[in-house]
Amino acid sequence: MSPTPCPDLEVLFAELEAGEGPALDHAAECEACAALMEDHRLLEQDLFRLADPLPPPSLVVNVMARVAESPVPQRREVWTGLAILLTSLGVGLGFLLTNDRALGRMGTAFASSVAGTRAFVEGLFSGAHALWSTAGLAVACFIAFTVFTSLFGLKRLVGSPPPSLSEA
Repeated sequence: MSPTPCPDLEVLFAELEAGEGPALDHAAECEACAALMEDHRLLEQDLFRLADPLPPPSLVVNVMARVAESPVPQRREVWTGLAILLTSLGVGLGFLLTNDRALGRMGTAFASSVAGTRAFVEGLFSGAHALWSTAGLAVACFIAFTVFTSLFGLKRLVGSPPPSLSEA
């Protein structure tokens, strides 16, 4: 054993990671510290050998097959969604009925949105009329192109077969 006291373990392992320092010099002379560092090295080596096992290759296929076998009944989903909707509407209505200021603000906002919507729709029709009267053929071609490409895209989406379990 060396005449100097053994360093703290944190200092020893920090210097071990750095690769140099007085605690490592001490461990070279002290049998207890050298044995401790050897135990640490062996433990670290054993930990590096451990590896998480990979799941079996058929895991995804098996899980997807079980999910396909037992889907949640649609009735349950509808009732759950309806319960959530009714609860939120009830809470919102309760808030409005208990708070006069909120009810007044909601009425004012609704009235202004109706008035603003009317003006917006009139402006939209006026702009469409002006656009049509100045560039009618170009607008008609653009609208037809947009509609046909949208329909073609939807047809391709609907026409493709659903993915099989092995593709998922």
